[in-house]
Amino acid sequence: MKIIITENERKSISSQHEEFDSNILNFLMRRINIEKRKLGDYGDFEPLEVTEYTFDGFPSYGFNTYQSRPYWTKQILELLEEVNLMPENWPGDLKKESQERQKIIKTVRKFIQTILTK
Repeated sequence: MKIIITENERKSISSQHEEFDSNILNFLMRRINIEKRKLGDYGDFEPLEVTEYTFDGFPSYGFNTYQSRPYWTKQILELLEEVNLMPENWPGDLKKESQERQKIIKTVRKFIQTILTK
């Protein structure tokens, strides 16, 4: 017996089993700008170095290395909500145990880990 699966069903099945949301990850990776800056020149002391992360077309959603990772996650989630990459019921109807919510959070954390290793 042979089971025929349509292309839409195949995409649906594969996306359900992915650990990360590839659409969100690709959106973020294409738009990130990383800029290193040195702060101050105090003679004999080394200047402080800060790395700034901004997104093309979304200047108000940037963050830097002196801010906390939960703040970074919050900024990215707000950006994704603005560009309508989040599910319609975000965040209200999604419980912490929701697989869809966990997938989005894992994707954002994977993105943060990726940009920190660059």
